[in-house]
Amino acid sequence: PSESEPETIHLTPWDLRMITVDYIQKGLLLPKPRTAGGGAQLVDNLASSLARALARFYPLAGRLAVTATDDATGDPSIVVSLRCNGEGAEFVRAEAPGVTVSDIIASGPGYYIPSSVVWSFFPLNGLLGTDAALDDDDGSRLAVLAAQVTELADGVFVAMSLNHAVADGTTFWHLFNTWSEIRRRMSGGCGDGSDLSTPRPTLDRCFLE
Repeated sequence: PSESEPETIHLTPWDLRMITVDYIQKGLLLPKPRTAGGGAQLVDNLASSLARALARFYPLAGRLAVTATDDATGDPSIVVSLRCNGEGAEFVRAEAPGVTVSDIIASGPGYYIPSSVVWSFFPLNGLLGTDAALDDDDGSRLAVLAAQVTELADGVFVAMSLNHAVADGTTFWHLFNTWSEIRRRMSGGCGDGSDLSTPRPTLDRCFLE
């Protein structure tokens, strides 16, 4: 498709059943890097490798589109689709220097961390899939994919949120694994990650008769 007419992916009835639920959210808790540049360098490398992973998962860099139409009976209706316009995913860098890895994973007196702190590590937290189909005050729309890297006192929390209407949990972890392999190959001097062992995603959607 040309830049003026980006590809449109029509969501299936099964996709649309998930548009009223929360974004898929998962995170990985990692030790703090000891390499030169520390956390700042890690964040830059993660942002760069995520951008390369999105080259394979390019629909996830798009936005939901809503079009008014008439249904088969002539009644007003709307169509929600995914526009592959390349607006990009959201990437957030955050710091929580007062929180340690043990604060998150340990239990018992003195180790309790409010759930609101952990949830703050996730981007687009508390949103439904339908929120991405609504215009903001400036006419823009929320990303369907967002990642956040939070530097802790002695660790790093890497979180990702994905609109459940545009992809399922299998696709979520497929992207996470692709991102991870690209990052490892870049850090190991193995090129730009164009030749990966992680397979390419299947982006076609199936419509049953």
